[in-house]
Amino acid sequence: MYGRLFIFSLVTYVLAFVLTTIAHEFGHGILSAVLGGDPIVHHVYVEHHGLEGGPRAAASAAGPLVSLLQGAALWLVLARSTRGPSVARLLVLWLCLHGLINFFGYLITTPFVPNADIGKIATWLELPALARWALCAIGLGGITWIGYWSRAPLLSFVVEAETDLDLAARTRHVYLTGVGPWLLGWLVIALASWPAPHWITYAYPFFAGFFLITTVKAIGGAPVEGAAPAWVKAPLWPWLLLLAAVLVIFATVLRPGVALAG
Repeated sequence: MYGRLFIFSLVTYVLAFVLTTIAHEFGHGILSAVLGGDPIVHHVYVEHHGLEGGPRAAASAAGPLVSLLQGAALWLVLARSTRGPSVARLLVLWLCLHGLINFFGYLITTPFVPNADIGKIATWLELPALARWALCAIGLGGITWIGYWSRAPLLSFVVEAETDLDLAARTRHVYLTGVGPWLLGWLVIALASWPAPHWITYAYPFFAGFFLITTVKAIGGAPVEGAAPAWVKAPLWPWLLLLAAVLVIFATVLRPGVALAG
C-alpha cells in the first residue's frame, strides 16, 4: 500500500510540475503575442521577438502571474471541496502547490537572478536593492506558509490508521507522499527539461520542494481526518499513460518550439 502511495504521488507530482510549466510558458507567450510580439514557446522558455521595454517586462511577469492564478484558484477548489481523497484530488493538490511555489519561488530569485522572470521586471523598473530583497522576503514568507498549509492536505491521503496519532507514521507519510516524489521527480523533470538555456531550469525543480522541510518539521500539529486506503487501489495505468503522453508532447512539440503569431 505504501508503494502505491509513493508511485501515485510521484506520477502526479511530475505531471503537475510539467503542466504548470506549460501553463507558465504559454502565459509568457500569449501575452507577448497580444502585445504585438512574435514569441516562440518552448518547453521551458520562450523566445521573444519584437518586444522591448515595458511590453517585454509585462510578458516576463505573465508566467509567474499565471502560476499564482492557478495556485490560488485550486486552493479555493480544495478549500471548498468536501470530496474524499482520490488520485485526481492529489493531482489537483500538486497543481495548486506547484502554481503557488512557482510564483513565490520567482520572488525569492529577484536579488540573485536578474535575467529570471521577476528579475527582468525589477531590472526594467530599476528597483533598488532594498525592494528586491523585500520581494525575496515575501517569497520566503510565502514558501513557509505553503509548507504549513500543505500539512493537512497531504495528511488527507493517509492510508494507515496509525498515521492519525503517531508522529513517526505522519513523518513517514510525508516522506512517501512529498519528499520522495520531490527528490526523484526532480531528476525526471531535469532530464525532461534538457536542453535549457539557463542553469536555473535544472536547479528550480530541486528548490521547488524546500517547502516540505517546513511541512515535515510541523507535521505533528496538523489535523488528520482518518485513514482512507481505498483511493490507492485505483488503477495506476491511466495515470502513467497520461504522464507519458504529456512528456511526449513536452519533448516533441514544445521543445522544438510553437510559434504564436502576434
